[in-house]
Amino acid sequence: MLRRNRISFLPIFFTVLIAVLLIAVGFRISAYRSAAPAGRQTSVATAGGSAHVRLPAIANGQARSTGDVTSTSSTSEAAESHRIREQRYRELLKTPVPPGGASGRAVQNGGRPPAGTAPPPKPPAQNPSLLSRIVAPVAKVFGGGSSAPQGRSAPTATREPIKDPNSDVTPPQLLSAMFDPPTVHDGEETTLIVVASDDLSGVRSIAGNVISPSGALQGFALNRQADAMRYAGRILVPKNAAEGVWHVNYLNLTDNANNSTTLSFAQGTLPATATFRVISSNADTNPPTLRALWLDRPSMKGGEKNTLFVQADDDKSGVNLVSGVFLSPGKLARIGFGCRPPDSGNTFTCDFALPVNADCGDWQLEQVQLQDKANNMVAVRRDNPMVGAVHVAVMSDQCDSHPPVVAAITLDRYAITAPGTLVVRVTVTDDISGVGSVSGHFVYTGAVAPGNQPPRLWFVCSMTDQQTWSGPVAAQDKTAIGIWRLEQLQVIDKSSNLKIYSAAEPLVGNVTFRVQ
Repeated sequence: MLRRNRISFLPIFFTVLIAVLLIAVGFRISAYRSAAPAGRQTSVATAGGSAHVRLPAIANGQARSTGDVTSTSSTSEAAESHRIREQRYRELLKTPVPPGGASGRAVQNGGRPPAGTAPPPKPPAQNPSLLSRIVAPVAKVFGGGSSAPQGRSAPTATREPIKDPNSDVTPPQLLSAMFDPPTVHDGEETTLIVVASDDLSGVRSIAGNVISPSGALQGFALNRQADAMRYAGRILVPKNAAEGVWHVNYLNLTDNANNSTTLSFAQGTLPATATFRVISSNADTNPPTLRALWLDRPSMKGGEKNTLFVQADDDKSGVNLVSGVFLSPGKLARIGFGCRPPDSGNTFTCDFALPVNADCGDWQLEQVQLQDKANNMVAVRRDNPMVGAVHVAVMSDQCDSHPPVVAAITLDRYAITAPGTLVVRVTVTDDISGVGSVSGHFVYTGAVAPGNQPPRLWFVCSMTDQQTWSGPVAAQDKTAIGIWRLEQLQVIDKSSNLKIYSAAEPLVGNVTFRVQ
């Protein structure tokens, strides 16, 4: 009996299924044929929710006919229907949203119920019938997804960020730069006049250099004038200086909150007025020429003195300065030196000394710098055979070739209010010669204006005990509010071995504090 019932049910089931499929196909074909919409639907927010008003399509002030022939009576009925719908549409538009009530509060809160109000109960879930379970997959296949159009969400209003008057993250702004007089002779002076402003903390310093047509550089630092936005500095053009147009090569502006910007001629960020012309009767455009190099002693012990002799000459203005650098065998230590000019002739005397526990082996002459009296300069490096041939053998009782090792970095506090100061403590050791210096800087991690560098706070430490060095980090008034991260720590031992720890290392990068 049970088997007979099952057999009789199957034909009925398949008959119903085929009928549903035919109905769905017919409905889909009918939908495709009615491609032209009868009108547009407009949603209007009301006190009770949204009302949908369907407006008939209008062309040239008349209702479009959906058939081939439209009678006068049907036209009149369509016009009357259109008038009623238009009246209803205007009434809905004029309907005010009530200030009270659940619906009004939901609209004012972006559709969310007000705080402290329980959300409306959800309708009880209903189990779908057998016919619904059969028809739903078919409708999904032939309907291509949900038939209900998804409404567009309301646009979100954007607001310009409000500038905090106590947090300066913007560097000074250059307003103008010019030279007075704009034309001078060699051996004379001109004055660079800069007008600059800063939005919050005020301009602290302006410095840079000028460059001649021959590439000679000359630095300057400007002083504030009576006008708070005006800065000026005198620039002496050397005798026999290169003739032609000189211009500001770069200009660095820094405010009292350590925001800094560097403007350069190469990048086109300096005005055309940042130039002056030099007239020279005997212009010197060539740097000095290196003639010879030799050491007083080819070997020495750490702590002893030695002498390097440098022969150089210049075609017009004469050699003015000679200096150089020796590099250790391990390439972690450098020793610089300056030279005394000769009483006569062209041989400069360069005395230098190496640390007591200097790295053992050949210290290589890395470079020699020559500058003439017209500021033309050249750096002669190891690729020059004369420089490459100069090296001194060094012997020490204890050969120190390793830089100091940093074990820990801590702060005495992790939040300060500007103006304020915190103390950074560095646990650092050195195996032989001992720690010589510890310094570094923090960088602001918040957002800054495009094209500007984030501000930095520098510090220098002094020895607190045998393994601890500490130093103050000062946040001035208007220092940028937010998180500051240790970006770099530099340690040098007494044998001049250098190690730079960067923020890429967790020991440094994890050290942060907040200015609030």
